[in-house]
Amino acid sequence: MDSRSPLQGRPPVSRGPQSILEFIHRINAEPGGFRKLNEHDLRKQIAAQHASGHDNDVDVDMADVSEPEQTVTANDLVTARDEILRNIHAAHQTANFTLDLISLLLSKENPAQAAATLNPELRNLVGIGTLGATTLDAPTTLAQNRVGDNMMVSIGKRLISVNAAADSALESAKRLQQEVGLEIKYWSEVLAVSEGGWSTFRLPNEPHTLGVKFGFSNAAPDFKASSIAPMRRAEDGAVSLEPGKLVGQSKRFQVSILGDGEVVGKSSLAKPLPNDAPLESRVREARDTVFAQELWHEINREGRTLLGHRVRLERSAVTYAVDSKKTLSFQLVTLDDQISADPSETTADYGEAENINVTLHLLLANAHRQNDRRRYDKYELKEKRGPPQPYSLLLPIVTYYQHEGTVEQCASFFSALVSVLRSAGLDASCTMTEEPIRDGGTQPLAALGTSLLSPSDVQFDLTITPESRLRVLTKASPAFGTRFLVYLQPPAQADLRNPLSTCFPPYTQDSGIPGSNVDTFYDTTKQLFWYLTGAVPRALALSYMAIVHEPRPDTAEANGHSATHWIVHSSDKGLVDYDTQSFGIYFDVPLDTETGLPALHVAGDFEEDDKKIHREWRWTSTQAGSESGGNLEQIVRHVLSNAGF
Repeated sequence: MDSRSPLQGRPPVSRGPQSILEFIHRINAEPGGFRKLNEHDLRKQIAAQHASGHDNDVDVDMADVSEPEQTVTANDLVTARDEILRNIHAAHQTANFTLDLISLLLSKENPAQAAATLNPELRNLVGIGTLGATTLDAPTTLAQNRVGDNMMVSIGKRLISVNAAADSALESAKRLQQEVGLEIKYWSEVLAVSEGGWSTFRLPNEPHTLGVKFGFSNAAPDFKASSIAPMRRAEDGAVSLEPGKLVGQSKRFQVSILGDGEVVGKSSLAKPLPNDAPLESRVREARDTVFAQELWHEINREGRTLLGHRVRLERSAVTYAVDSKKTLSFQLVTLDDQISADPSETTADYGEAENINVTLHLLLANAHRQNDRRRYDKYELKEKRGPPQPYSLLLPIVTYYQHEGTVEQCASFFSALVSVLRSAGLDASCTMTEEPIRDGGTQPLAALGTSLLSPSDVQFDLTITPESRLRVLTKASPAFGTRFLVYLQPPAQADLRNPLSTCFPPYTQDSGIPGSNVDTFYDTTKQLFWYLTGAVPRALALSYMAIVHEPRPDTAEANGHSATHWIVHSSDKGLVDYDTQSFGIYFDVPLDTETGLPALHVAGDFEEDDKKIHREWRWTSTQAGSESGGNLEQIVRHVLSNAGF
């Protein structure tokens, strides 16, 4: 049984060192430290302590005698020894470093003394006198004498630095002021362009650069890509506009009118812009140049499809032969190489060329508007895509001149016909009415573009006799040219009917609806003139038929002759006797083979002195009654009266 109590107190802590570090501290605390520590001295001290009886003061361990004593192993001794040696080595190194530092500091003041303790390797590495130290609180006399000079030098340096800073600030302020002036000039021009309605934005590839769009969104792809120009700042602050290579020099589209190969009229050209022109003027100039180039490109494309209309493509021009003498020429010219027409030399041909030029520009703008409409038309988007069709630019011009020539031909024909009828004593007349052009201020732009595609209609109201009246309406279109509609007009008296409606009505087409017919066009002037030359004789025959029914004395029976019964000839162009059809009068309107103008030809068969006589009368627009002349009504009465009337 263990005799130790479980409440036994702790054994007293040994007064000896508990670790190597504590052991070293105790040795360093002794006089001399490790330098005076040796085995012989230690043994003498231990013997002296035993001799003086200090061993009686040794602490008594109150622990149970049966408790085993702590033993020190050989490993513990080796570990303790190694730790002591390491600390000794560290202390030795620290001492050497300190000695080298002190020696190096002394080498600055006393090299000979310091060389004895300085490490040779350190001396070879850094040399003697490379490190020094001075006392701060004990300045030398030389340093005290230089304090004033150093103060003046310091003040001077500060003044120089302040002056340099002031000069630099003034120079910076000057540059900043110049930069502000350049920026104000640049942004004022950009703002003027933006306020003028031009679209300004950051370029996609250069976000730090502003650009301006001066072209049209619905133009051809090549011209649409060239309608954007960056606005860079030049050295003088002005905006440098870079419209691209396609724009290049300022160009314009010009229309020239040639008569017998000589230029008799041309459209005006703008003056070249000066180098210091405002930015907005330069943007507008770039816009006009791109527009002129696109117009020239589209006219060349369309010209290839109009070769059958006397349009020819030359090396630098597109020409259209209006007739054998008059030719239109279209060119793209550079403003620097051309001289505008002198206003004092302008004639009607110059005004005509200017009108054609403006019309072509309006037609191209209308084509852009149509492109914009097609973008939102779902039916247009569903169509098969292919190469874009040429714009209709030259075709309306060609249609206009062809229509104008046709109208002039019709006017000449009607004028000659009325002149012939009047020379024969008839109360014939013809009025020409052209649909007036409405004021552009009240006409929408889309309607204006549509009206430019085809000429306005012209109306001819022809009166042959008071009962026979007709109206000719011209209809022009780029696809079919000029065509004609003929309408029969009612007589002035409401109770009468136009006699041509039964014997020679105009062409009509059955629409399938009872009582309704569809008007049919006369496609050429030849067809129209054929109808008119057929309508005039029939109208005259039906008009003079009324003479037969007039009340008259029965002179024929008094003379022993029976009264003659008159009827309309089977051709509806004359009056003949019903019994023999040998006597009568015939009307015809032939066309002159040279001039193509109408003439009135009347032939009569009657009796005179018991002889049958055949006689003819002819009226032309240049010489009426060339054979016998006279009034047509009198001639008709004479023929009918001598034929038994």
